[in-house]
Amino acid sequence: MSKLFGTGRRVVWNGGSTWVGHTEEKTDFHAHHMIQLTLALSDGHIRFKIPDQDWISYGATIIAAHEPHAFEARGQLVALIFAEPESREGRILRTRFPTGVNELDRNTFGAEIEALAATFLGQGSDEDLAAHARACIAKLTGVETAPVRPVDPRVQRAIDELRCRLGEPVTLAEIAEHVHLSAERFRHLFLAETGIRFRPYVLELRIETAIASIRAGKSITESALDGGFADAAHFARTFKRMYGVSAISVQNA
Repeated sequence: MSKLFGTGRRVVWNGGSTWVGHTEEKTDFHAHHMIQLTLALSDGHIRFKIPDQDWISYGATIIAAHEPHAFEARGQLVALIFAEPESREGRILRTRFPTGVNELDRNTFGAEIEALAATFLGQGSDEDLAAHARACIAKLTGVETAPVRPVDPRVQRAIDELRCRLGEPVTLAEIAEHVHLSAERFRHLFLAETGIRFRPYVLELRIETAIASIRAGKSITESALDGGFADAAHFARTFKRMYGVSAISVQNA
């Protein structure tokens, strides 16, 4: 039986998501495509460990995309805020925090931390929870003055098409044809623009879709199918590999 990782709420938006709640267990080592901002909302600390190093305590951190790490904050109220590296905000964050687990000044997010905690504990709306989480991302990206190069429009069209077809089988060749590129040219362009290969990226999108279905009250099996997974077991294996805990160990508050 899976141990309970935590009890909280997950909210997803186009370009990111957040999980806010009380954690009970540490995660295994894992790595995912998302950039992860993590905040201690209570008075305690959050701890991270990267391979071959000791646990380090923080009040606030940002973890680069694809960075292997384990996480622990037993009994703490925390916010895990994820940004897609392909979003405008994500591309700024990729430049500022290209690698590692990076310590941030928790005081920078004082108002947002108070608002996140109050919204979660007061059973506020998903919209408010998302707005406060996105305000934290804005704190890190709003002062950036250098122009940000947009994603190649062919890759953006490919991502939009993927979002529309996640509930069905889809191949790289089909998406490449949709944007009028050869499969090989599209493969290289997608990797260069997103920093991730096509298939792992599709899995990330499928997970976000399945999570949104779970939040809407559907069963694990129904949610897995909504995300285009073959079955609930496939979804569970993928979730564990990318987030370090089992999908059923994360309960809704």
